[in-house]
Amino acid sequence: MVYYVHATTPVIFGALMVIYYFSIPLALIFWYARSRAYIKKDDYKLGRLAAYLLISLVLTSYASYKMTSIYLSIHSPSDGAFCMTSSCVLSSDPITYYHVNTTDLERLGLPSLGPMMVYRVYDKGLNATGGLPVRMNYVAVVRPLVILPGTEVNVYYLKGTTAESRERFFIFWPLSPGGVLTKKLGTVFTVIIVTGGNGPGA
Repeated sequence: MVYYVHATTPVIFGALMVIYYFSIPLALIFWYARSRAYIKKDDYKLGRLAAYLLISLVLTSYASYKMTSIYLSIHSPSDGAFCMTSSCVLSSDPITYYHVNTTDLERLGLPSLGPMMVYRVYDKGLNATGGLPVRMNYVAVVRPLVILPGTEVNVYYLKGTTAESRERFFIFWPLSPGGVLTKKLGTVFTVIIVTGGNGPGA
């Protein structure tokens, strides 16, 4: 089962894939094309290279964050919530509406600062190894690494409304966000694309 209201469009997801996989190579190509004459004179224009790479790293991190959010949103009965602080996470709709125990989340540790999306994942998915149905029941907090090409994912496994354990992992370029989620969470993650649909917010 998936929540089709959170399906994305081919334009949105396609654009994110292009940004994610090609920003860094294109930055290197663009630097070389603009600096080739200088490189022949052993002037490598490293400042220019650093600027291009910084821009590409920020874009790559953002695209990874958005793609990861899309994969999780598909299995979330409600919209995700955008936060900048841990206190915002604790008071966000995915936590308060489903009465998730905030004391347990605080005990397990929350990201403190920075842009992040909060999802209440509650669904039936397919086991990544056997293909059998498996219950997905957790809170996921997704945070871009900004100047590193990837995303931080914090997963709080729930029993009822009680968070019992936390798993933190990272998705780094050029690994597939969906592939890493499948491997780490043991559930098959695929993107649902509907022409004219809407992607998750923020």
